[in-house]
Amino acid sequence: MLKRNTAFSLILIVLSAVVMTACSNVKQTAVSSVSSLPDPQTAIVKSPNDTRQYQSFTLPNQLEVVLVSDPSIEKSAAALSVKVGSFQEPKEFGGLAHYLEHMLFLGTKTYPEVGDYSEFVSRNGGTQNAYTQLDHTNYMVAVNNDAFDEALKRFSGFFYEATLDENYADKERNAVHSEWSMKSPNDWVILGQLDGLTLNPAHPIHQFNWGNLKSLADKGEHKLQDALVNLYDTYYSANLMKAVLISPLPLEEMQKLASRYFGLIPNKNTPEPQVTVPVAQAENLHKFVHYVPQTDMKQLRVSFVMDNNAAQFAVKPNGYVNYLLNNEMPGTLASTLRDLGLSEALYTSYDANEYGNAGSFNLYIDLTETGLQQRDTVMAAVLQYLDLLRTKGVDAKYFAEIKQSLNNSFRFKEKTNDYNYAMQIAADMQKLPTEYVLSSDYEYQRFDPVAIQQVLNQLTLENARVFYIDKSQPTDTTMENFAGQYSVDDISTEKVAQWQAMGQDITLQLPRINRLMPEDFSIVASTNTDKPLQVASDDSYSAFLGHSSYFEQPKGLVTLDLNSGVTKASARNQVMAELLNRGLSQALVELQNEAIGGGMGLSVSLFNGLSITTNGFSDKQGLLLSQAIKQVLDYQMNTNELANFKAAFKSELDSKKKGILLNQLFPKFSQIFALDEYSDETMLAAVDDITLLDIAELKAQLLQQANLRVFAFGNYSAQQINAMSQLVLNELPSDRNVAPLYESPKFKPQAGQVFNWQEETQLSDVGLVRAYLSERNADDSATAQILSQLLQPALFKQIRTEEQLAYAVGFFSQTNKDQMFTAFYIQSPAKGLAEVDARISEFRQGFKTQLAEVSEQDFATTKTSVLVSLTQPPKNLSEEMSRYIGDWREQNYAYNSRAQLISALEKVTLKDVINFYNRLEEGDGFGQLLVQMRGTQFTDKDFVSIKGAETIINIDEFHAKQLKKQQTD
Repeated sequence: MLKRNTAFSLILIVLSAVVMTACSNVKQTAVSSVSSLPDPQTAIVKSPNDTRQYQSFTLPNQLEVVLVSDPSIEKSAAALSVKVGSFQEPKEFGGLAHYLEHMLFLGTKTYPEVGDYSEFVSRNGGTQNAYTQLDHTNYMVAVNNDAFDEALKRFSGFFYEATLDENYADKERNAVHSEWSMKSPNDWVILGQLDGLTLNPAHPIHQFNWGNLKSLADKGEHKLQDALVNLYDTYYSANLMKAVLISPLPLEEMQKLASRYFGLIPNKNTPEPQVTVPVAQAENLHKFVHYVPQTDMKQLRVSFVMDNNAAQFAVKPNGYVNYLLNNEMPGTLASTLRDLGLSEALYTSYDANEYGNAGSFNLYIDLTETGLQQRDTVMAAVLQYLDLLRTKGVDAKYFAEIKQSLNNSFRFKEKTNDYNYAMQIAADMQKLPTEYVLSSDYEYQRFDPVAIQQVLNQLTLENARVFYIDKSQPTDTTMENFAGQYSVDDISTEKVAQWQAMGQDITLQLPRINRLMPEDFSIVASTNTDKPLQVASDDSYSAFLGHSSYFEQPKGLVTLDLNSGVTKASARNQVMAELLNRGLSQALVELQNEAIGGGMGLSVSLFNGLSITTNGFSDKQGLLLSQAIKQVLDYQMNTNELANFKAAFKSELDSKKKGILLNQLFPKFSQIFALDEYSDETMLAAVDDITLLDIAELKAQLLQQANLRVFAFGNYSAQQINAMSQLVLNELPSDRNVAPLYESPKFKPQAGQVFNWQEETQLSDVGLVRAYLSERNADDSATAQILSQLLQPALFKQIRTEEQLAYAVGFFSQTNKDQMFTAFYIQSPAKGLAEVDARISEFRQGFKTQLAEVSEQDFATTKTSVLVSLTQPPKNLSEEMSRYIGDWREQNYAYNSRAQLISALEKVTLKDVINFYNRLEEGDGFGQLLVQMRGTQFTDKDFVSIKGAETIINIDEFHAKQLKKQQTD
């Protein structure tokens, strides 16, 4: 299950709420004081664009339920949150709430068989998971509509008749331990724990909340099983629960389902948990925290402890301050630090309720090498900008701008995945009035200068800890459950005076008003609704435009690809492209930030050439693109930038060796699979002697041979797309020599060939991917999708639940233009590579019998589930567009790959699946690529050995050999 640590996921937060103190130097409006509380509502507030029906009610057992009726959906979803999390764990058993979350999936009195629930959900085209946070735990499930009733029957049993079988307790401890082992090397995870360790030891945030074999073990007379049962019996009470149901059923029928199943959960009248211990004492604040990261992370972080003002979400004092702090307009803190070459990125996060009785506000600055050496200058700028915000930053014009942006977003809010939607609503019900669970992020009902000033007045060093994060930091303390080392010391009066003095030499200014706010929301006539059609083509470019068959939205996406193979022509060129990409990304940050405020996105990347993409409201996209193109073409890197980009590039290559093992495993697989990629060692060797002239020449060469391809989907006319395309064409060299379309060559082993990559890692676990590659065809792709639905839950049950070999284990199938690959993967802290592979091989043999015993009825259900996933209507414009852009990239202008897959799926039989699986097991018609990574805990254990396999020793030599072979075949 997914373990969510609030401190770890803070970076995902964008707008929500927080704080209070005295008001001074405020630009007042006509009203001197306003209410900070939301307007009362009589019903759930929803977007004008939302046609779904909503209803909330409370069951007799005091469990509150929100119902969402949507006749258009073909999968139903449910979520149930419980107001208990890591904060409620006894000190003896860190991670107990997380462990309990895991245990609920192992059976109920009505359905006691372990793995039965997972198999049922998978067979019915579903998804299921849960997560534990500091203050709540959330459980989710989604299935095909016809299985919803039974899914609710099984799901609801978690909350009143879980077996908590002690026979599986030890196994599930290993699962929690595996999850901790997998994620514990991540610096963000470690820093989340360090945040708590440097606050009040009496507050529950100080405790270890992930769980591992040490923390989840009997402690003398304190028994783990007793604590587990007690946590469940105490807090899994209906009055602490919130539930959400989403389905095509009428509201009345859903209400009956909720009553029938969730009404069985007993109300134990458990008082709502409260955190009363202060999260920070004076001795915890006004401190430096020095941390040595596992990767080559270079960051300055200022973490403020704030008053809890979650109830002020309707006037968003935190959102307002966040907007100004995070702003990239010229002269702001972020822009100035970047222009000085001191930072790569500046971002913020806040959570009004992070610590239960207090909130947080965090400022993160990713430093360049130059910034690392001038950290005092960075801190001086931070304090200077905060002072500017306090004295001049509270202004109604920014309120109006934020309000307009939020109003536009809410007015045209699109649907999301119903599983995620149910999960979010159930979580928000624990902290918001139910009437506002859909709209709280978009509410900005009044300008409240007092509330804003109260937040700003708390953003001081007296409320802060300043984290210095890099490899050279002094440390004196080792963390108990993580590899992290740190130290804490006072911020001296002399240091503060130094920062204040330095700040006098730094000129900062407040953001200017956004120029990219959309004004025209009219809808273009839809003509290309069957598939995207070509609207322009000549020797220099092609353009395709598609219109939605489902949505009338003033939005869309445009991708401008300046295709070229020059960025992949050599390792040196690939490094230059990486450095140029960093430079262009930095150059466009201000424009990107302004676009976000206007409800648009802008991105640039150098992969096979140069790609510029915009999305969101279509009104100002032409203006956005014209400015982006000009900045891209005018960009010239300077000496200081080049030095910083080189250092960052080398740092990232080094750091990725210390990241989560799965995040190394799959990129390594891709690096081997794409024959125009180069080894890390070869790219590192190419970095140092690259010059500014080299970068400029690469860019010029790319533009000189660029093959312009344009894809647009959404609210555009053909004339608009041609005009946008012309913006690029007008800036390209008039004499350019357009190169043929470049596509990355892929590894294509012959049937029976086996290739093996073996690598030692700096982490403790082992990981492997065993992939079977073959020529792409719709029949095999369809069969593999059904096989995956049948095999994945059985693999999970055996390898993870029964044998406890791994937290992450799986089986999947994918395709690219002319190939498909089907793969097993695992990351394990339990055994060596050869042993893990042997256990999976044994499972695979046994699965032949399981597959042969699948009934025709179960097969039909599984097949229907896969078909439903492919044929259900898209939720939003982006999802609809995604059905076409893959074909466009592969030059399949019939846009029929999805239709071909559906047609093939309709014909697949159980016999076809059995035959395909037997072919996999025998290797019949497949080449294989095995990628193995061996951690430090298993250096004495063997790698997997395959008879006749060719071991890849050098990636670059391997690629050269394969390319030569493909050219001669």
